[in-house]
Amino acid sequence: MYGPTLATLTRTRICPNCDGFATATITCGPRHDDGTRLVLHVDCRTCHGTGTVPMRPRLTTADVEVVA
Repeated sequence: MYGPTLATLTRTRICPNCDGFATATITCGPRHDDGTRLVLHVDCRTCHGTGTVPMRPRLTTADVEVVA
């Protein structure tokens, strides 16, 4: 297939809240007898675990939408 695909037309940027590191792993509590710990996986609230957010359209002084 030639030409732009949907993936290349979609404009995204790195999430400003998590800098692209969308999921954090947090260990909590003491170690168990076998050496493991309880692990929590927490997703970024802004990007919902994707690491990217869609670009917002910019408006010029004439209120014309510009895609940048």
